[in-house]
Amino acid sequence: MEIKKRIRKLKIASQAEILRSHQRDDDFIKYLRDKIVDVLQILERRIGLLPLIHSDIPFKLIYFFFTSGMGNQTLGEEYTGIVQANLDAQKVPSIYARVLAVILECLGEKALIRLLKRLELSVNHPHSKLTPAAAIFLNSFITKMYTMIPIFILVHKGLFYMFGHYYSLGKRIARVDYAKVYGHRPTDTISWGLKLLGIATLAQCALKIWQSRNSESPFNKYLTVTEKHSNLMCQLCLEKVPTTTTPCGHLFCWFCLTDWLNTKPQCPLCREHVVPTRIVHIMNL
Repeated sequence: MEIKKRIRKLKIASQAEILRSHQRDDDFIKYLRDKIVDVLQILERRIGLLPLIHSDIPFKLIYFFFTSGMGNQTLGEEYTGIVQANLDAQKVPSIYARVLAVILECLGEKALIRLLKRLELSVNHPHSKLTPAAAIFLNSFITKMYTMIPIFILVHKGLFYMFGHYYSLGKRIARVDYAKVYGHRPTDTISWGLKLLGIATLAQCALKIWQSRNSESPFNKYLTVTEKHSNLMCQLCLEKVPTTTTPCGHLFCWFCLTDWLNTKPQCPLCREHVVPTRIVHIMNL
C-alpha cells in the first residue's frame, strides 16, 4: 500500500532513463551468456547445445525470471532509479503482468512469424480445399504481414522515442510502464534529442512502406536473385554455395548468416537491419 501511494506522487520515467536501463540489462545478459558459454566449452557440451548458445532469449528469460519475475528491480532499473508501474491504474503491476511483458518481448515476434509460416504451409498444401482466388489472397496477405510486422514494431519504437510510454509492444499489452523513484532526472535536451530520433524513425517506416508497395513480391525477388547468383560462393566464408537470402536480397550460406545475425542483426553487405526470423532458406522453396 505504501508503494502504491509513492507511485501516485511520481512522474513517468523519461525515455533516456528507460533506454539506459535496458542497455545496462542487455550488457549484463551478454556477460551472463559469455560466462555460461565458457563453462559449456570447458565441459565439452557446446555442440549439443549449439541452438541454445546462439540465442540470447534463454538467457534473457533466466535473467528476467530472477528479477522482474520475482518482483525485484533489474540491475538497469536500480542503476537509473526507475521501477515498473501501471501508471494508468496508479498501482504496481502484478507478477503476471510482468511475466507476460517479458514473454511477449522475448518471444512475441518469433511466435507471430511461426504462426504465419504455418498458415502459409496450410494455404499452399496440395490437399487444401481453398479456391485459387482465396489462396492468392491469403498468400498476398501473408507476404505483406512478413513485411509489415518489423515495420509495425519500428513504428512503436518511434512512438516511444517521441512520447516515452511503453518501451515495447509486450509492455504495452501487459500495461507495464516505468515510474521514477530516485536519482536525478536527465536534462530536457536529451528528451528532445530522442523525440527527433522518433520523428526520423517514423520517417524511415514511411519510406519502407512506400518501398514495399513499389517493389515486387519478396519471394519472386528471392527466386530471381538465386537464378542470377547460383554459381557464386558465400560472401562470408567464400567456400560454400549460398543457400540463404536476406530480405534485401543478398545471398550467404545458412551457418555463416545465422552466426552473423546472432552477433549483429544487420545484412553483412548493405547493413540493412535484418531480423533473424526473416531470412529465407532458398533450398526449401
